[in-house]
Amino acid sequence: MVTIASTAAVATKLASSQASTEAIVTVQYLICLLLCLPITLRPGLHNLRTRKAGLHLFRGAVGVLGFYLFYAALDNIPMVDAMLLRQSAPLTVPLVVWAWSQERITASSWLPLIIGFIGVGVILRPSAEGLSWWHAGGFLSALCLAISMVATHKLAPTEPASRILFYYFVLSLACVAPFSIGDFSGLDWQIWLAMLYVGVAIYFTLRLYTLAYSLAPAHHIAPINYFAVVLGGFWGWLIWGQVPDAWSLLGSALVIAGGLLTVYLARQRHASVR
Repeated sequence: MVTIASTAAVATKLASSQASTEAIVTVQYLICLLLCLPITLRPGLHNLRTRKAGLHLFRGAVGVLGFYLFYAALDNIPMVDAMLLRQSAPLTVPLVVWAWSQERITASSWLPLIIGFIGVGVILRPSAEGLSWWHAGGFLSALCLAISMVATHKLAPTEPASRILFYYFVLSLACVAPFSIGDFSGLDWQIWLAMLYVGVAIYFTLRLYTLAYSLAPAHHIAPINYFAVVLGGFWGWLIWGQVPDAWSLLGSALVIAGGLLTVYLARQRHASVR
């Protein structure tokens, strides 16, 4: 699933040479919706009934904003930086949970958070001229992803996965499609092919993530996500000749260290509960 996600990022960056971010995101969600429909409607139309329309709408809006910011960052900064910032989402989840539910952040969680956010700060490259705004957009996409994760967790007790994905695709498509009108004329067939691939790849990535989290604890799966950063660096070097500088490497090391420490502490807490 990590490999598929990284190739979707490559296709997005290739498509952005002609297509607008709005067009890419619109095609992505349209393809995802079409692929999701048979599974969602198989039990019947009653599977669409929900009492949490507001939370579905909020999750959809935040999700599409996250993808928009990520794709915009991909088009303007090295791929390894964009993917690393996107993968920093787990670091912000405790802060989102605290802001949303007022759940206390445990003392052991602060060390990995501090390490990870120092790494994010290094990648953002603050200077006398200010922040690198495209890098900041990449980090905001991670924050949106973290909010989406928490919203999904709150939906999961009463909403089946197929319904969550269906409303996510429908509402996200409704949010972005009006802004893409007029952006599809004159695109080469290679660009259309890249956008179609992005939609298919994102759909199967989401399905595989759902399956993986149903088969194993989150703290067992999370470390695999950081392999996407390595793949992002590889594709960036192979296709665009992008070589991470010392700041990117240092920031990446700190973010990954913070993320893996978070995973390790979660595993320890899980073992102690058992």
